[in-house]
Amino acid sequence: MRWLTWLVISIASLSLLIRDEVMGTSVSICITNCVQCKQMYGPYFKGKACGDSCLSSNGEWVPDCNNPGTLRSFLKRLY
Repeated sequence: MRWLTWLVISIASLSLLIRDEVMGTSVSICITNCVQCKQMYGPYFKGKACGDSCLSSNGEWVPDCNNPGTLRSFLKRLY
């Protein structure tokens, strides 16, 4: 019976590690995209706000520099 308990705990721990690794990758991709958008849009792009959004959403939201609709809240107005 103890081996069954150990097996369940091991599988649960492994699944948490895998989930954290995937989420870390998503956040990394999100932040990388924010950097690319900052390079594309320069001073008109709020890079820090984009990065903060990546962290708060755990990488679930990823900006697309070619789709201004996904960047609406991070673009500064020209006037």
